[in-house]
This record gives sequence, structure tokens and C-alpha cells, in this order.
Amino acid sequence: MKQLCTSLLFALFTVSQSQTLTQSFNEPVIGDIDKNYRLDTSAFTSGMPVSTTGSNCAWNFSMLTGAFPVIVDSFISPSAAIGATANPGATFAQHRDLLYNFYKSVASPQQTELLGAYSPSLTITFTNSAIIAGYPISYGYNLSDLVSGSFKYNSTNGACNGSITISANGLGTLQLPGNVTLQNVLCLKSVEELTLSSGIFPFGSFNQTIYNYYMPGKKFPVLNLNYTTYQLLAGTPTITAYVYGNNNYFYVAGLKESTFNKKDYQVFPNPFHDKLFMNSKNTSEENEYILYDVNGQLILKTRSLSNAETESLLPGIYILEIKNRSGSLHQKVIKE
Repeated sequence: MKQLCTSLLFALFTVSQSQTLTQSFNEPVIGDIDKNYRLDTSAFTSGMPVSTTGSNCAWNFSMLTGAFPVIVDSFISPSAAIGATANPGATFAQHRDLLYNFYKSVASPQQTELLGAYSPSLTITFTNSAIIAGYPISYGYNLSDLVSGSFKYNSTNGACNGSITISANGLGTLQLPGNVTLQNVLCLKSVEELTLSSGIFPFGSFNQTIYNYYMPGKKFPVLNLNYTTYQLLAGTPTITAYVYGNNNYFYVAGLKESTFNKKDYQVFPNPFHDKLFMNSKNTSEENEYILYDVNGQLILKTRSLSNAETESLLPGIYILEIKNRSGSLHQKVIKE
């Protein structure tokens, strides 16, 4: 999810060839990274084909194109996230820009719970945690959960109540740009409805519908559509629609992607103790190396990876971005 009011609910699923979703394969672990483009939907003048459901679906999203920059979601330790003290039971957190979502992995029964979310203006904590997945999951799966908790919007505190409903309502083929067609794709529809109140007075409402499309064997969705309507006090409702696509399956117009192959760039050793090095098959490109911690904070920028002062870094997980004229890629590196 992208800003807080478009980011409370992440369907954390994956799909095997049999379309059975399992907790052991899917649930993010600390250090996971999901990278997406914000997609241009202007070619869909009659709307997106999200209403197609059933066991033999055909979704055509071939007219979508991406836009820079790449949007990075990092899964980090809850203790490293802002707002962690309000979510003491979290086992992992999801970080994007100024937003943090907190999750709890439950072994018995197997399920993923959303505990809360933090942004500088609005925080929500579920005292009755929101179950967003009960495993195993396959086509036809449905889950509804009543949720309750508290919120803080700037200096206003109050209560929130509502529900989350998730359904695996579609199975079929997904057509993407570049004549790419993916088979056996599962669509998961998530609906969240919250009412906010301060004392005896209504304060606002939040309604969000998300469509996630998963191809077999992938941990994160290929495509995510997020529709949100929220209203605070008696103000005008705010309606947002965001579409995101996995950067491995969508292209950016004008980008020379053919010259930027991840397999051509090898960072080693990983894990590392002191120095990092890189072997590249593309010697004609001048690279810039940018290192971030798991909170997304900039650690260093350099034109020479081997000369970067990485010896003094604290042990932990970092995100290395390699940039040149052809594009960029992100790689997780571990300092021991």
C-alpha cells in the first residue's frame, strides 16, 4: 500500500502451480524486497477489467506502462520501524517511504494478521487484529474478519471499527505488455471498511478495495490495483486509484531495458565483512552505487563500490542500488 490511506491492507500471498497458497512459502521474511512500477492506466478509457471473475478468466492489461522511479517495499524487523512500540506483537514490518505496516505471523492456526500502520499524520492500531490470510488458500477461498482498534490523526485520538473481507474470486490468464501471457493466475480481492469516531462523534470513514494478481511460484503479486475512498470529518471524500506492476513484467517507455540485465551484475561477497565488489559484463556503462539501510535511509553514494567505506557499517541487512543510463536494480546485501 502506498500512502497510509492506500496502504493499510497488503494481501501477502503466493501461488503454487496447483493454486494452493501456503504460509511457509509466501509469508515475507525480514530482508525481503518487492519492487514495482507505478503504472499508467490512461489507455483504459472504459476502466480496468477488474470485474471479471470465475474459474476461466481472461484479464487483458497489455496497455499498461510503467513510470520511474521503482517503488521499493522492504520487509524489516519491527524494532527498526517507526511506530513499533504500538505494535509489540509484530513479527515483521513492511516499509515504504514514510509508511510502516506491522504484521504478525501465527503458526496455529496458520494465518497472517495486520496489527497496525504508521504514517506521520495517521496511525491505526488494531486491538482486535485484522486477519488478512488463513492458510491454505485456493480458488473459491473466502475470509471475513471484524476488526476494531484505535487511531490517531494529527492530535485527534479515537476508535476505529469495521471489517476485512478477502476472496480468491478469479483464476485464468493474465495478458501483460510485450505479448506476455501468464497462465494459471489467481486474483485475490480484498475489501476493507473502517469507521473512525472520536468519543461519541463520527470522525471519518475509510473504504479500500484491492485486486492482486499472482502467477504460479512467485512470492509477490505481478499486478496490484488499489481503489480507496476516505473522508475525515465533514470534508469532501478523497478518492484514489493506484495501479502497480512488478518491475520484472512491465517496462518503462524509453528505457533501454535490453542493455540492463540483472545477470550481468554480480555483487560479492554476500554476506561481506569489509569490502564489496562487483563483476559486470557491461564495461561501457558508468555505474553509481547507492546503499540504504532497511529503513530506507541513505547510507552512502559512490562511483566506486570497492572504494566505498563499508568497513564501519554495523552488521545487518542493506539495500544496494546500482544505477546507470540504462536503468537501475536493487539487491539485498548482508554485513556480518
